[in-house]
Amino acid sequence: MQTMKIGIIGGSIAGCCAAIELTRRGFDVTVFERSGDELKDRGAGIGVPSGEFDTFIARDLVDADIPNISARSFSRIWRTDEESRLGYLAWDQPANLAALNWGALYRNLRDRVDDEHYLTRQHVVALHQSGNDGAVVELADGSTATFDLVVCADGYASLGRSTLFPEIELAYAGYVLWRGFIAEDQLEDAAALENGIRCVGHPGGHGIFYFVPGPGDVLERGSRLVNWGVYCQVPAAELAAFMTDRSGQQHQGSLPPGSMPPDTEQALKAAARRNLPSYYADITDKSPDTFAYAIYDCEVPAYVKGRICLAGDAGAFARPHSGAGALKGMNDMVSLGAALASGAGIDEALAMWNTERTTANNNLVRFGNQLGRALVEEIPDWSQLDAAGMQKWYTSIVTIKSDYIHTRR
Repeated sequence: MQTMKIGIIGGSIAGCCAAIELTRRGFDVTVFERSGDELKDRGAGIGVPSGEFDTFIARDLVDADIPNISARSFSRIWRTDEESRLGYLAWDQPANLAALNWGALYRNLRDRVDDEHYLTRQHVVALHQSGNDGAVVELADGSTATFDLVVCADGYASLGRSTLFPEIELAYAGYVLWRGFIAEDQLEDAAALENGIRCVGHPGGHGIFYFVPGPGDVLERGSRLVNWGVYCQVPAAELAAFMTDRSGQQHQGSLPPGSMPPDTEQALKAAARRNLPSYYADITDKSPDTFAYAIYDCEVPAYVKGRICLAGDAGAFARPHSGAGALKGMNDMVSLGAALASGAGIDEALAMWNTERTTANNNLVRFGNQLGRALVEEIPDWSQLDAAGMQKWYTSIVTIKSDYIHTRR
């Protein structure tokens, strides 16, 4: 029997995971990565639910000793006149996360993909169905390649999504995520960030602050990084101006590190100084080359059409509150590998996988929307609530459960 040939568009987290899972199932995979070298370490941290983290280790997607920092709570904090430095602690919300560097996760996955299957400088410009049993990838140089299945793991601005569902558009949420990081040795006192994630509320948004391993994946105290992000409302009418870099170029999705105009960065830092407890405002103020993402979301009607399927942010795109991102893409590919190796015919396997992933991932979008409402759009003054009041408020809005915040039981 001829080995199924699978093309994978995109060589980041979801694309590498696809290559690993599908190769191990005996399929012949080819990854098309647009960049000319290895993807850059974004210097950003991510939180992985501990149960998911253990599964990825058990599947040998990441090393058992990949550096990470355990986080057992989301500490919900609000600045008050009485608690202007560290803020009033309204609620220690249970969580069970492993905090790690995006770059460490990517490198672990990339190291498990053979170079012969990972092609760089391969810009895919078009996709076409090929009858009932294949799909064609068209590259910028005019060459084409035909596969039994094409997996689109090409991110939130996916060619795959726009090809399958041209009517689907990303919906702007009305706010951005401003991000940065500093070395731990720039803190006067590190104790305030130990043992969890600090979620610092402010009128119109909130920020998150937590430790991740430092450069070289070191875990020693004093050598870690403080990873942070602050959600800030930016009206749709002002988004284009906000997303214009210092050279005058307008960006759709993100302003990369070093590109934000100084006036924009200083305005954000001044707002942090007004809204956040001074300990956290100091962190944002000391952070160089901060960057930002516009927050979008969208649901998709399906994950498969013909012999083209979607993965990760190329499918349903959830707000980052949901903690979906990289995890969603990895889970998509673990599930796809199992479906294709189930013994069912390819079309039957894709149909079952399609139903599962469409339902699960659209649900994550709704979860992210609920969190956006609770933590940005309609955030109350947490200093007026105790832990019981905070829990009552939160559960009245966030009705969809997720392992990202809720401790596994």
